[in-house]
Amino acid sequence: MTNIKNTSKVKLKDGFKIIIVLIIVILLLILFPTARKNYIKESKLFINEIMVKNTYTIKDNDNEYSDYIELYNGYKDSINLSGYHISDSEFDLDKWTFPDISINPGEYLIIYASGKDICDKEKRICHTSFKLSSKGEVLLLTDYSGNILNKFNYPEMSNDISYGFVNDKYDLLDKPTPGKENSIEFKYSELINKDLYINEYMTHNKNVSYTSSGDYNDFIELYNNSNNDLDIHNIYLSDDKNNLIKYKLPDIKINKNEYLVISLSDTSTFINNEIVANFKLSDGEDIILSNGKSIIESLEVKELMDNISYGRIDNKWYYFTSPTPGSVNDTKRYEKIGDIE
Repeated sequence: MTNIKNTSKVKLKDGFKIIIVLIIVILLLILFPTARKNYIKESKLFINEIMVKNTYTIKDNDNEYSDYIELYNGYKDSINLSGYHISDSEFDLDKWTFPDISINPGEYLIIYASGKDICDKEKRICHTSFKLSSKGEVLLLTDYSGNILNKFNYPEMSNDISYGFVNDKYDLLDKPTPGKENSIEFKYSELINKDLYINEYMTHNKNVSYTSSGDYNDFIELYNNSNNDLDIHNIYLSDDKNNLIKYKLPDIKINKNEYLVISLSDTSTFINNEIVANFKLSDGEDIILSNGKSIIESLEVKELMDNISYGRIDNKWYYFTSPTPGSVNDTKRYEKIGDIE
């Protein structure tokens, strides 16, 4: 009788052990994917920087200037990227698939967006099957299960300006840093946010304002809308989107809430703080304010009559029969050219 009871107890204990082992196995099967999911949800693996018009920043392994997508692994462990995807379409998430390569903790990994669709796994140099649009589009990073780890829309960019993650958000960066931490010394969104903008211009100046040489030049007027003096040593004016560096403004500052008038002629001069740029405006062209790489502001030139200017008041544009180069636009204004008396 005692033997039967002891045998039953042993069987019962063995049964409990089996159940406990099964529970542990089940928990491991359940918790491992869950841990993996949380690992992804923390978003410490993400696209850190991109460049869509690489003309001199970095060469790829074929000695060509391919655009690039840079990943960053902020985790403490290496991540095998096999089966992960990069895409520029929400309707085709697996447009390009990573091979069996890993990204180490704290590492930046560059993927060239060249359209070559090749990968050297030993050297960990990969090229996507698609190129990035310089006009702006969506970009996505997904894992092997199709979970979206990173998604953002990037804006139109000019040559050798990158778009990267800095100060907890994506921003245009004037100093691309492929393979390194993104620079936060200066971001051109600070100017794009309208601290500096085109305030007035004239295309047919006959007797309104003249230069020290006695010439009645057309002009472009800039305004510093901030409460700080603005250094413009790296700012350009142009009338050609294919040549943003047509005229580089001199190394001066525009004081806070002040205006800067740039006369337009065939040749450029800068004498006694009088600025003359080396181009003239024509109807239907563009006035382009830029950093030489990325456009800060672009305006289509309106068809104007002699001695009429086109200027801004509270971000709305008007025609002025009494232009005000170098000062606030406070003379009589007209919404339509046909309304001018």
